[in-house]
Amino acid sequence: MKNILAYCRPGFEKDCAAELAQISSEKGFYGYAKVVPDSGFVVYHFDHSEPAETLIEQWVFNRLIFARQIIAVNELIHFESGSRVESLLSAARQLPLAEEVWIETADTNDAKALSGLIKKLDKPLRQGWKKSGVLRNKAIGVRHHVFLLDGESAYLGVSYAACRSEFPMGIRRLRFPAAGPSRSTLKLEEAFLQFVPEKKLAKDLTEGMTAVDLGAAPGGWTYQFVKRGIHVFAVDNGPMQKALMSSGLVQHEKADGFKYEPPYTVDWLVCDMVERPIKVAELMADWFAKRWTRRAIFNLKLPMKKRYQEVMLCIELIEERLHKAGVGFQYQIKHLYHDREEVTLCIIAS
Repeated sequence: MKNILAYCRPGFEKDCAAELAQISSEKGFYGYAKVVPDSGFVVYHFDHSEPAETLIEQWVFNRLIFARQIIAVNELIHFESGSRVESLLSAARQLPLAEEVWIETADTNDAKALSGLIKKLDKPLRQGWKKSGVLRNKAIGVRHHVFLLDGESAYLGVSYAACRSEFPMGIRRLRFPAAGPSRSTLKLEEAFLQFVPEKKLAKDLTEGMTAVDLGAAPGGWTYQFVKRGIHVFAVDNGPMQKALMSSGLVQHEKADGFKYEPPYTVDWLVCDMVERPIKVAELMADWFAKRWTRRAIFNLKLPMKKRYQEVMLCIELIEERLHKAGVGFQYQIKHLYHDREEVTLCIIAS
């Protein structure tokens, strides 16, 4: 397979394509992207003799920012009249054996209209895959993806366990908690699940820790700490949710988040303030340079154009400041499902 199909948030196709071009060229792979605005996906075509799978195997999925899912595909399949399953199955026989097959679409309103067709195709398609021998339990780590564009065409591809999302459509869906002060609480919950390994959750988010929430009101992000028994300095001139304040775990600091200084080094710093991304990056770098926090999760509100380039500028600034301060660190960046015009970063000092 010569192409890569990446799912992304609608409206971020150019940013996803720019990222794919950058990281592909670093590995010696060159090509071009086909971008349809607001489609929710990007197809990247490579001018290279090696298959796209070779490139995917060199990537770490959690290091990709805008891609929700990555699969290797061939050209678009156009169904013959009345033979969707047969057309797909014929193409599947040319792929590596897989342990499962998923039917997916883009995360767009138009694609949602295909939900009925997916239900209709699901059973006969899976039966066809099994009967033909395309599915094998021993094909560990290989998955087939049917990515429907409409009722007449689809991409068929392969993903590998080493570089992919384990969620359908690459979306981690969460339920809004009844006690949550605002829907922004889902951003931080998803960030914890994305950035903190499951085996380290109990250690890195444990009762008795301390956190600072810059721009806290009304408390959506503070809520995620309070429910874990973590004490929070909630920094904001606006009002906090009364239920959070009655928990005994929140100290409301009515102050400017860009001027606040913690009384001691805290375990966590979080920030979801609406401000220019480079200014937020400078603030986060200062907190680590001054050893005010051990870990941080924060959002960068992105401009309408050249978002990927803006993120890279912010990362360069943070790297330069922390290297100069002699602070070792690791970081991840992701455009999470519950993000909108922003990306979320996690930095951990080492």
